[in-house]
Order: sequence, then C-alpha cells, then structure tokens
Amino acid sequence: MNKITNFIKKKYKILIPIMVVFVLLITVFYLYKEYKYDNYRNKVEYNVYQCFGNKKKEYTAIVTYNLKDVIVDIEDKDKRVQYSSIPVYFMDEEKILFPAEMSIVFPQENGSQYKLYKYTTYEKKDDIYRIVSGRNNGIYNHFFLFDNKGLYFFSDSVTLKLDGEDYVTLGAHSYAEIYGGYTLTYYDTESDKVETIELDGKKVTAENNYLKLSLSDKYYYIFDEKTLLIPSYNLNGLLSD
Repeated sequence: MNKITNFIKKKYKILIPIMVVFVLLITVFYLYKEYKYDNYRNKVEYNVYQCFGNKKKEYTAIVTYNLKDVIVDIEDKDKRVQYSSIPVYFMDEEKILFPAEMSIVFPQENGSQYKLYKYTTYEKKDDIYRIVSGRNNGIYNHFFLFDNKGLYFFSDSVTLKLDGEDYVTLGAHSYAEIYGGYTLTYYDTESDKVETIELDGKKVTAENNYLKLSLSDKYYYIFDEKTLLIPSYNLNGLLSD
C-alpha cells in the first residue's frame, strides 16, 4: 500500500493530466453518440393534402425522423409549399400533422390550456385517436387547437355561426381560420369541402355540446364566463420529451 502511495506522490504530475484526458475522451465519446443518435435522419414519403384558400392541394411530403423516431422536419417533395399552421392531412392513414406550435384547450376541464410543440400529430393508434409529441403520446377528448393568430382545429364536430345564425356544421377534425377579421376559410372533413367567405362585419362562433368559442374575438366560455385564449409561448407543454 505504501509503495502505491509513494508511486502516486512521485507521478501525480503525470497521472493527473492522463486522467483528465481520459475523462475528456469518455465525455466526447458519449456526446458524439448522443449527437449522432439525435441527428440521424430517416426520410419517409407520404401522400398528404392541405387546403390553401379555396383549393385543396394533394402532394407528396417528405417527413424526416431522427433515430428516436421523432419528427424533426416536413417538406414538400417539389419544394412549393410554405408551411404555416395549416394542418397536414395524411391520405393513406388517419393522421394529421401540425407544422407549427399550437395552443390546446380543454373547455370541459376548467378551460385548461397547454402548448403543443411543432410537428405534433393527432393520429389513430389501436383504433383510438392519440396526440403524439416526440416520443410521448396521450389520449385526449373534446379539445380545440389555436395557432395564436386565427386558425382553430376542432377534435369534435362543431357548428359555425355568423352573428348567432347557423352557417355550416363541420365534421370532427375540421378547422376554420379567420383572416384579419374580414374573411373566413374552413375545411370540413365530413364533406371534404373547403370554402372562403367574406364576413362583412359578422362575428364567427363555433358551438357544440362541449364548446362555445368566439373565433373572431379569441375567447371561449367556461361556466358562462368569458376566458381569453393564451398564446402558446406562455403555456406549459402538454407532452414533453
């Protein structure tokens, strides 16, 4: 034991740098493995569609996954689509991708609001719709999404009203968008119809058994009390990695 102690005392000036280098090499090795793991790219092509104005556009999208099977990018194969918060509907499976960060609101759960991160999907797994964000997923009902501007996605069927008068009933997983307070565009999954109309000063609301929402003024009701929508950047994430 004394021999070892004496040896260390004599050689510590050499041993310390060697140990430091050894620790650094181990650290670099694990950081490289993690970097490679996170930045691996697997590109998969899907047939999808989106609605722009009055037109429904079908195209091939390239969705990029990392090694953790997490979506990290989406692009039009022909590079003609500029992605915003307009949902991307998959044609060959029951799946919807949200290219932008969104707020998710649960009116029946005391109006709880959370953040959904970019590239979150809403998809059918084992005959049940789930929200999938990164490697996490959860089953949620009776919610709507808001893009902090004017687009709303509905998990359930809703009736759009203009100044309180029924205008159109949208099927589940439809969306509506207000442009500048003057124009309404909606996509109805039930009829596969997209329409744009001028509002001429009329207020737009969406209602069903679970929801009463003002699209025009960005508030909804909880127990007959108006509640303002909170921007997603001020909210906690619903699902986190």
